[in-house]
Amino acid sequence: MTEHAEYVLSEIIQVTGDSKSRAFWKKAIKELGANKVAEDLSELKLQTHRERKKNPAAYLTTLLKERMNLNTTPKKPAIKLITYFEKTQQDLFQHLMPIPIPKDEKGESGNMPTPYSGKNIPWPTFIGPEFFTLSTNKKKSDTVMYTPRSKEGTGPAIALIRGKISPDSKREYGIPTTHHWKVFSALQLAWSQEKCKFSQYDNGTLVCFIVVAAKELARLLGWKHWQHLGKNDLRWLKDIVTDLKSMPYYLRWENKEGLEGYGFYLVGDVSLINRKTSAGHETLFNVSFSSTVSWQLLERHAVIRPKQMLYVKSELASLVWLYLEPNLRANDKACINLSNLIKVLNLPEAGWHKLKALRKQQFAKAVKEINGQRLADGRKMIVTIEKGLNDYQLAAHLEGYAIKQLED
Repeated sequence: MTEHAEYVLSEIIQVTGDSKSRAFWKKAIKELGANKVAEDLSELKLQTHRERKKNPAAYLTTLLKERMNLNTTPKKPAIKLITYFEKTQQDLFQHLMPIPIPKDEKGESGNMPTPYSGKNIPWPTFIGPEFFTLSTNKKKSDTVMYTPRSKEGTGPAIALIRGKISPDSKREYGIPTTHHWKVFSALQLAWSQEKCKFSQYDNGTLVCFIVVAAKELARLLGWKHWQHLGKNDLRWLKDIVTDLKSMPYYLRWENKEGLEGYGFYLVGDVSLINRKTSAGHETLFNVSFSSTVSWQLLERHAVIRPKQMLYVKSELASLVWLYLEPNLRANDKACINLSNLIKVLNLPEAGWHKLKALRKQQFAKAVKEINGQRLADGRKMIVTIEKGLNDYQLAAHLEGYAIKQLED
């Protein structure tokens, strides 16, 4: 063994306290190389720092065996995000069009034949970072450019109006922020954990719905004191969920049949129940997703995103993650000037946008929170800020193997 390999072996024994497995540790180092084993040892140290592992040796053994199996098993081509897209641009816009729900008809309830696992967030692929803004944005509506994607590739950018149901409307309802994105994601996660319920109507409309307690929603969002929600926290949740029903979008899209565009929502209906229980008061949300979102979820035009996204505190970091993940899944790497990233994310105007040093400072804070985070398939995002020719750049790539089975 080389000097470096001997050092890694001694570190393993020191961290795990397991010298009896020396033969296995040496075999892993020989097959994988000392550097790869050192990576998994670093992962063990990180996890041990975050939460005390009862059996660190067993945890490291699992990581190393996964790598060793990947070395001996023929690698399948990585599943690209494009797998989950609509076939054509025409299909995409046809299925995004809202379908009216019969008012006097009670739909027949059912569950997806093959539901999502409920371990992570099923996210409709048509929804990108363009749909959300920062809470510092005081505008009640605006127009941004939206680039639709399908299996055909990316189509020409079209106008997406946020906060208005139609271009000529005089009423503005507000633009969903990253706070709305988090709650919407938590609702989808709760829906997937309840076996993906939906209602079907005689006209063929399918609407996904979920009944979820406010405390459960807070737990999914990663709130520390979710079991004891204060009045302000509960009021905030009620307002955000209700906002999702009332904040519209409008897509300007014209076709040969005379269609000019259509308005839609992410959530179709919301009702709320307050009741007394033996443990105190309880608030239940009864949420139906819009027909637009429901179709995409039930047809599995969705990608699985890690629930750890919900725990990111920085609003800017959340938007950056929303931008990065589909690009990394499609290309394994991404690089963009910070000045261009500000435009792509449609960030509300701020003084720090104008100076390179301040741009670097703000994005560095966001990167700190998402660097090292893992996708749902287990691969790690490595995100850095680097110096480019005329501006600092955000650079990212995926590290490791897709060791977890993704849902189709």
